[in-house]
Amino acid sequence: MIGLGLASSHAPAMFCPPELWPKVYDAIPDYMKDAQPHTAKLETPDVIRGYVNRIESAFEVLRRQLEAYRPDAVIFVGDDQEDMFDSRCNPAMCLFTGDEVWGSEAPFYVDQPPSASRIHLPVHKELSCHLLEELLNEGFDIASSSVMDPMGPHPERGTSHMIVYPARRLIPDLNVPIIPLYLNCYFPPLPTAARCWQLGESLARILSHRKERVAIYASGGLSHDPIGPRAGWIDTPMDHWILDRIATNRGKDLQHLFTVDSATMRGGSGEIRAWIVAAAACQWKAEVVDYIPAHHAKTGLGFAYWPQQVKE
Repeated sequence: MIGLGLASSHAPAMFCPPELWPKVYDAIPDYMKDAQPHTAKLETPDVIRGYVNRIESAFEVLRRQLEAYRPDAVIFVGDDQEDMFDSRCNPAMCLFTGDEVWGSEAPFYVDQPPSASRIHLPVHKELSCHLLEELLNEGFDIASSSVMDPMGPHPERGTSHMIVYPARRLIPDLNVPIIPLYLNCYFPPLPTAARCWQLGESLARILSHRKERVAIYASGGLSHDPIGPRAGWIDTPMDHWILDRIATNRGKDLQHLFTVDSATMRGGSGEIRAWIVAAAACQWKAEVVDYIPAHHAKTGLGFAYWPQQVKE
């Protein structure tokens, strides 16, 4: 069964020391550098160090929840940004059904070769294959990949950073099998919010018949557009609306997201799809750990969990 849910952002700055945050912020497009919100200037080095401390504390809360639950597997659901896939093949949804995934846990901004920062994570192959079969039976045209052969422009970096960046924060010893579930959040075909909700419900239903203790972790979001026309800007009202919905067990409202094409909902904000899947899989009240509208991280940084449920 799925008895625990977790969710957090995975912006690269979160995994960089505070002195690198200005470098991350400077990577916004040149045409946006003179059109930044005035609040960005308030993010002094001391403020950024405070952000980093809050990020570490929030991940510690999530890690403790996971350790207390003692899962047999953790579903990592999130986007792929031309790491595993590219324009030759971009599935809307894909389960990894191989033995392990690997990748660099160091963001591009860190001066470290990908090979020196490579980590390997075991995959719960049996459960992943079971999910693949049952999701197909439930009408999901879900893709499968069982070979680590990244198709993106930097294959040496391995699998999506939605997995490798937060993995050690949640599973320090990297000794809990994961189930990678890639959602297309940037490139067509983009699953609708309603379809993501249906996916989460199906995951919970399928795994309710299994003996394994499974946690689900939504990786990505909240509002951000790091290389687009809203780079550096954060939609704080939308982020608070999302967090309020999961905190009050009104996650079904999230199905209305992405029904209108707007600049706010493009770019990295598409990663909110992962939160929708987790909210549908865990339909009880979530605990919001922290929220930081960090311009230098170019993201509304959110952290939340759905408390452990014990099967009767």
